[in-house]
Amino acid sequence: MKKQTLILSLILLASMIGCRERIEPQADDFVEYGWTLYAERDFQNAYAEFQDGLGLDSLYIDGYNGSGWCYVEFNRADTALGYFESGLEYITEDSSQVYYELLTGRAFSAQVLGDYQTTIDAGELVYAGHPVFEFTHDWRINYVDIVALVAAAHYALGEFSAALTWVQKLDTAFVVDVSTNQGRADLIKKIETFQQL
Repeated sequence: MKKQTLILSLILLASMIGCRERIEPQADDFVEYGWTLYAERDFQNAYAEFQDGLGLDSLYIDGYNGSGWCYVEFNRADTALGYFESGLEYITEDSSQVYYELLTGRAFSAQVLGDYQTTIDAGELVYAGHPVFEFTHDWRINYVDIVALVAAAHYALGEFSAALTWVQKLDTAFVVDVSTNQGRADLIKKIETFQQL
């Protein structure tokens, strides 16, 4: 009798497990997997996952963030900037990590496109709100890159004193006379040094 009860219980348990309701993935499941693929540098498939997430929830901000960063990797700054701008339009909490990642993406993309004022504006917001910023999906991108981007953008606009001020955020001992050609040459070399870190 005990053996029959045990067998019956196992059959009942197996049928219950087999009849479990299918769980459909949500937008965050796709986006999280997209970031996993991004970390593995599989940007094409990561982008597809981010798009699947946005297909389920067009307001899922991190889907725009991931899509934009994939396009940074595809060397398509114009499309990347579009994704970052879209994500920033929808974001409601301006102190979240995703907000700063979107702004950082905007700064990088705008710099490539030669839109130096947008680079400065986005970079200043990141630095003011998160001065030790670190991109959670690529440890190589952090506040040093932000400072270098803003300094380079000021330099490109001929705003050498402002560029020097930004450089001094990372190296307070660095002093040059930006009214001279030699001072400007030393300044751009210093900015390039930061960009290579």
